[in-house]
Amino acid sequence: MAVLATWLGLTVFIHARRATAAMVFAWLCAILVVWSTAILAERLTSAPDVAELLNRLELAAGSLVPAAALHVAATFGSEGRRPPARTAIVIAAYGLSLVMAAIALAAPDQAWDIEPPHFSLEAIPGAVFGWAWVVARLAMLVLAVVWIGLPLRETGADRARRQQLLAALTTVIVGAIGGALRIVSEAAPTDPWIGVLLIAVALGTAAYAVFGQGVFLAPVAAADAFLYSVVVGIGMTAFIAAVIGIDLLVRQALAIDVPIVLGLALVVAVALFDPISERVRGLVARVDYYGMAERLERALDQGALVGQTPARALEPTLARVARSFHVGNAMVLDGAGVAVAQVGTDPRSEPGALSLPLLASAGEPGVATGRVVFGHKRSRLPFTAQEMTLLGQAAEFLADLIALDVAQERQADTLANLTERRAQVERRGAELSQALGEVASAPAALGLRVYALGPLRVERAGKPLTSWGGEKAGSRQAEAIFAFLFDRGERGVGKDEVLELVWPDVDLERADLAFHRTLGGLRTTLEPGRRARDRGEAVVFHHDRYHLDEDLIVGSDVADLATELAAAGSATEATERIGHLERARALFRGEYLDDCPFYGDSSTVEDRRELFRGQLVDLLLTLGELYEARGDRPSAAACFRQARQAAGDELPRADEALSRLGSTA
Repeated sequence: MAVLATWLGLTVFIHARRATAAMVFAWLCAILVVWSTAILAERLTSAPDVAELLNRLELAAGSLVPAAALHVAATFGSEGRRPPARTAIVIAAYGLSLVMAAIALAAPDQAWDIEPPHFSLEAIPGAVFGWAWVVARLAMLVLAVVWIGLPLRETGADRARRQQLLAALTTVIVGAIGGALRIVSEAAPTDPWIGVLLIAVALGTAAYAVFGQGVFLAPVAAADAFLYSVVVGIGMTAFIAAVIGIDLLVRQALAIDVPIVLGLALVVAVALFDPISERVRGLVARVDYYGMAERLERALDQGALVGQTPARALEPTLARVARSFHVGNAMVLDGAGVAVAQVGTDPRSEPGALSLPLLASAGEPGVATGRVVFGHKRSRLPFTAQEMTLLGQAAEFLADLIALDVAQERQADTLANLTERRAQVERRGAELSQALGEVASAPAALGLRVYALGPLRVERAGKPLTSWGGEKAGSRQAEAIFAFLFDRGERGVGKDEVLELVWPDVDLERADLAFHRTLGGLRTTLEPGRRARDRGEAVVFHHDRYHLDEDLIVGSDVADLATELAAAGSATEATERIGHLERARALFRGEYLDDCPFYGDSSTVEDRRELFRGQLVDLLLTLGELYEARGDRPSAAACFRQARQAAGDELPRADEALSRLGSTA
């Protein structure tokens, strides 16, 4: 176990030192080396004082093993930024373990053991503290298994990540059982070597996970590291054995005690180590461009994103992006419209699907190598501006992977020219990984974000508002007033208009009382910190009309729609224009303010609803014509059919286009 832990820990430390999880694993291996070596030396030494010192070292290192295993599970099992709760638990585990290790080294008679001598208090027997320490270590091991197993439910179509997690889970389970048996042996008459044997088996499964499943290292890089270490190890062993043998023969032949050959061999080894190691590395290394995958993996800090080649990295990368944004289906299409990577089912026919062009950073400006299509989010809400930016980064990264793969196939013999492009891919990979890790934990805006192109939904700090009124005000009435105020914008709303809309059959005095009570509840919902007698700033009264404060709404799909349509109108390249129109189309989830209480069923909203319906029809027709001009007949036909459906009646322009494309209704 000491030899295996040393070899495995050093290999991971040398070849994957940029990956945080790899460094934590190397730290665990170092602790296991100290622990197992102390056990072995303690059994072999004949000096009682040395045996006592080694026993203390064994106990100290053993105290740190469960905490280090928990640290590995917390780091490897968390994709992106680790949850704060896990970090706090790991810190607490290390704190307790370090205290126990220090006691084992400095004052073993005060250790938390079940049998005396041990720490105790007058009111509490020492065995209680001993059992508490046993339970704490067992809890660390159980929690490590749970943290590695939980991400398996979220891997989806990411097969590489799933295989890595399964290999890591097997390692942790076997190691946890071995550690538990070793810990229980302190309190029960069991053979401690059974636990040690299982921990050694766990190290063997860890070696399989690293070299067979690409955990911490890209598969080809792991294979090269394994072969290199084996060849160099055998060579060094043979060299040392030969030198010792020759030195003994020379000293016997010359009848001298000075190790002349050993000294000369040491000088030769120092002088020739670098060139020989480079020659061996060159012999065992595969095609050099596979090193790009290892550098990408380090930049992304996730082995699941990068396999052996850029082409094979497409699907794991797409799977992780889809998982980060809670998208069920996604697909990467090449320039001919052929799917080259897919997660789930074909998302192109989904309402609200988002299609982005693949523009490689090193390619011809404005020329797409294909496109990536993301299906709707599981929440059915459109993508926010922040999510649009991150998905754009993901599209650029996927385009760079495709472009790099094509370049490698054509220029395998001239890889020196790809250095700059590799650096760009690594940089974009690092930016994407950092951005994806911060998606879930990024602080949301303090104001409100409104989704009105469909069922009304309002969010604050990423969470939807579900209750609109106060204790004495109706939630549905307050939601209707908010929708009225939002729709009117700067024009504002008069009280009489609200009374006629929400309380048409109630006498004026009671309706007026209900209005002010409901408005007060709405103000409290929009400004949770508002005092009871303070009107606040969310809804202001000016010139006999009520208005929403302009700083209250920090974003809306209506504003995003106007931005995308304006950008599409000013775009000069067809690909850029298609991207803006696709993002605009993805914002539509249904009729404007559909299902909004009172206001959504009134005639007041119909003018605006008709306006947005016309905008949807116009952009679908324009988008279909752009796809038709580019030769993408399926996408064009889908746009024309959706335009005809959105129009709700005859649409000659769409019918003529479908006739040109040879499509039927």
